[in-house]
Amino acid sequence: MEGQAELRYLGQKEKDRSRKLWEQCFKEDSSRFLDYYYKEKCKDNQILVLEHFNGYGDSEREVISMVQRNPYPVFWEGREYLLDYIVGVATEPQWRHQGCMRTLLNHMLADQNREQMPFTFLMPADPAIYQPFGFSYVYQQPDFCLNGKGELLRRERVRGEAQAAETGAWLNRWLENRYSAFALRTPAYMARLWKEIESEYGKWDLLYDGEEMVGMECFWGKEKPQRRFLYAEEAYLEKVCETRPAIMARIVNLNEFMGNVRLKGKEQRVEIGIVDEQIPENHGLFSWKITQGGSEIRKIGSEIPKEAWTISIGDLTQWMLGYGCQPNSWGITAGSRIFLDEIV
Repeated sequence: MEGQAELRYLGQKEKDRSRKLWEQCFKEDSSRFLDYYYKEKCKDNQILVLEHFNGYGDSEREVISMVQRNPYPVFWEGREYLLDYIVGVATEPQWRHQGCMRTLLNHMLADQNREQMPFTFLMPADPAIYQPFGFSYVYQQPDFCLNGKGELLRRERVRGEAQAAETGAWLNRWLENRYSAFALRTPAYMARLWKEIESEYGKWDLLYDGEEMVGMECFWGKEKPQRRFLYAEEAYLEKVCETRPAIMARIVNLNEFMGNVRLKGKEQRVEIGIVDEQIPENHGLFSWKITQGGSEIRKIGSEIPKEAWTISIGDLTQWMLGYGCQPNSWGITAGSRIFLDEIV
């Protein structure tokens, strides 16, 4: 790489400097949407960048590659975690295939590991980009529409962020009754969601059967509206097509993650080899104690014996989050029902 390159997180007042790269790499996003994103999502996210510069002034510094870490409060098996949803992964065309993204992702994973984040997640444009970094699919996106009964429900249009914020309590109950892991719909989450939907000319309706709220539906897009979400009681839904892979995840702090893994049956102790090519703390031979209340995992060696039962960090992520990678013969209960439908 000619000249000089610097790896760093942008300061709060600098985040707009990454917008040019976003516009260059994600042409499908409108200026109106990006106005929302850089005003709202960048209030609390982290933007890790590689900058290239040939001189000494800030005017000669250019963001050539970036990863954006958007924090979400996630409810997982009875506990709340602040997890990063990874978005805006981009590199200028002339700098691609030169190790920029590898540098960024490895640095990000090391930071998340130090921060004791159990796992991180993303929606891949191409899963092949992320599989070498230990990411694997953990969530299938369902595709439903309203059935005949649902089409008869009374609709009430959500008119602003205050009203949107009030719907979070209903949605949290709906999610908790069905899933063991999901982003918490706090008032702040729902108010921000309203702004996101409004930025793309969305229409958000609450659905009522008589006086009882039984769902909500949203379409967005100015020219060709598409469904942004549909949450409703099953009696009002019908499946449109089979589920499709949507969200990839990766364990980043093994100790923190495994503490939330539980057994339905009696306590077990096993030795397991874990292969993690990016995070040394997660790689090696481990002693794993699993109980009904949680589990503990302790590293007992950096080398993995040939005879050890061994699994990659990607396969372990899928198994522990219930994606069916390994036979669940031990009755492990962590995260078997996941719902992560965030966009940015």
